[in-house]
Amino acid sequence: MTLDYLSIISDETSRIVSGYQRDRSAAVPWSDRWTVGTVARHVAGTHHVVAEVVRGRPDADFGLFSELQTPPKDSPEFVEWFRSGTASLLEQLSSVPADDECWSWYASGRRVDWWARRMAFEAVVHRWDTDAALGQDFSVSPDIAADGIDEFLDVFVAASRAAHDSPAGPTMSFECSDSSDRWWLDLSDRGVRILSRDPRAASVGIRGTAEQLLLMVWGRVPISDAAGVEVSGDIGQLGRWSELIPPM
Repeated sequence: MTLDYLSIISDETSRIVSGYQRDRSAAVPWSDRWTVGTVARHVAGTHHVVAEVVRGRPDADFGLFSELQTPPKDSPEFVEWFRSGTASLLEQLSSVPADDECWSWYASGRRVDWWARRMAFEAVVHRWDTDAALGQDFSVSPDIAADGIDEFLDVFVAASRAAHDSPAGPTMSFECSDSSDRWWLDLSDRGVRILSRDPRAASVGIRGTAEQLLLMVWGRVPISDAAGVEVSGDIGQLGRWSELIPPM
């Protein structure tokens, strides 16, 4: 099934905006610095810049952040500026051929449709941030969460391990208990990863709902706090997560 990434961007971003309007000073639990306002400004700025990256394809890149004119903190104009950036992003992603060449910080992602997927999960994960800060229940459908897991294990693990020349580690399996999705992540060679959907031996196994696994790989919820997640094998290796896959 093909996901409607543009609808995900629109829906999830509107919830972030609502959270900002409710209480922009609420603290995000995984950080000692971020608030709902920080999250909103980060997402809004990214939408403005990625819209221009797509518009200026294939050469426009994140250097555009240096030119970004952001409303002052707590400005009453911020919400409209946020919405205008999202509207511009959606307009670009909907009107440009998906396979057009476009700059990306990930070498294999130099296409417009790569940004549609990336911005969808940027919004999903940051909506968790605002929901958690405001004490609201978070939920995301298994199909969306599973695709987000796939993106993280494919794109972010590869980019992170290459950038940090991360040490060798175990082979891990990730299994969704609410869908048929399963991945094998082989970290046995320094600085690289092998991702497979075909069964292979794994020294660590993790099984939970797609939503739980998505939040776990993104570092939003520790495995120890994820009720119902099953871990098997050499579970001590999970303590090396940030060493094996350093934050980007």
